[in-house]
Amino acid sequence: MQAKLTAKRKMLGQGFPKYRKRRRDLCGNVGAVKRAFPLAPFILGAVICALAVPLSVMSAMRTDTALAEWWTRNVQAGWERAVGTLTSWLPFSVTELFIVLGICAGVYLIMRAFVDLCTAKFARVGIGALSVCVAAMYILNIYVLSMGFGYYRAAMPVPQSGKKYDERQTVTAIEFFLDDYTALADRFERDDDGQVVCPYTFAELAELIKAEYARLDDPYFAAYTPTAKPIVNSWFLSDMLITGITFLPFGEAGVNTVAPPTTITVTMAHELAHAKGVQREGDANLLAWYILVSSDNDYLRYCGYYGAFDNLLSAVLLFDDRDEYDRLVGLMSPRVFAERTAARKYWNAQPDLIGNIAEFFNDIYLKLNGALNGTGSYGDGNKSDVIIDVDPDTGDIVRDVVFSKTQMMFFALYEQKTSSNGRMLSCHSE
Repeated sequence: MQAKLTAKRKMLGQGFPKYRKRRRDLCGNVGAVKRAFPLAPFILGAVICALAVPLSVMSAMRTDTALAEWWTRNVQAGWERAVGTLTSWLPFSVTELFIVLGICAGVYLIMRAFVDLCTAKFARVGIGALSVCVAAMYILNIYVLSMGFGYYRAAMPVPQSGKKYDERQTVTAIEFFLDDYTALADRFERDDDGQVVCPYTFAELAELIKAEYARLDDPYFAAYTPTAKPIVNSWFLSDMLITGITFLPFGEAGVNTVAPPTTITVTMAHELAHAKGVQREGDANLLAWYILVSSDNDYLRYCGYYGAFDNLLSAVLLFDDRDEYDRLVGLMSPRVFAERTAARKYWNAQPDLIGNIAEFFNDIYLKLNGALNGTGSYGDGNKSDVIIDVDPDTGDIVRDVVFSKTQMMFFALYEQKTSSNGRMLSCHSE
């Protein structure tokens, strides 16, 4: 009899998953089998809901300018210094490693989900999807905590001229910088494509720009400045038309090292601007140009001109003087045009499809962070205008020129580089 009961118990226990339990009566006989209550989906769901609370609260809080300013200067700056100090000890980009591992994990999970669907293991697919959501919620919370508030800060303090420039004064200021730009363009060695050859290694360039940022003493900017790191898989960034990436959860700024040389320099300055607490793309561009153009280093200043001079030059067009604009363009070094052609050729050679997909998601990302014009926000500092009105007393047409922030930054630097008696001082370094 005992042997029969043992055989019966084995038979009833075969084929059932581990989470099924056997029910026995008081005599020890095996009865009906009851399925245990699956807790994993509910636990994961509860974790997602719990993580959604701080994410929602921070997302709502950050739209308040005063709170965003306080948070960026204190919480974000403290996080970046603590984490950035740790990651700076590593010779590679933790951000890049994180992205590579994320891609590998994503491919694995997709393949596993496909196999589970084919074998009707729907519960595993559901639990896997919930687990991915939990990981995503963790990352989003850390992202908003460490850099999400910066998009809603107060206006960035960068030197802006307070004077009202007429056309003659505008042309004079442009010629001042144009002389320096042309002299620098003719000074540096060029490669076969006409692109400037950077006289520094990546590490040397990173230290130079980091030192330039040390000139900023306004508390608006974070005191800690990370050292920019090269991205090993820069070819992938070029395919996506991306020149750099800053991820403050790791306190890092990474740069595409296969981009044209001048682009590398401007990008490094741009990414470090993000690391200084300047999240809005237009502001980051403006700060990068200011840091470079105001530098005493010839190469840095040349790269700053390369990135921003077109906007300064276009100030002449605000006075509806195309002839003067053409004259100034004719004074530029042919090497500048050759370099632009080579850079344009490089970016045109990248696959359009991948670049368009990357730009699509970047546009969405920026809009979710308060930039209503999405990727158009990169040019926010370049917006100038002409307001045409009629004088009510005389009936004459009045043209009110509104210079861009970039142009006003150049004018402020021009004023700093001229003496009190109006004599121009050279902006060449010794």
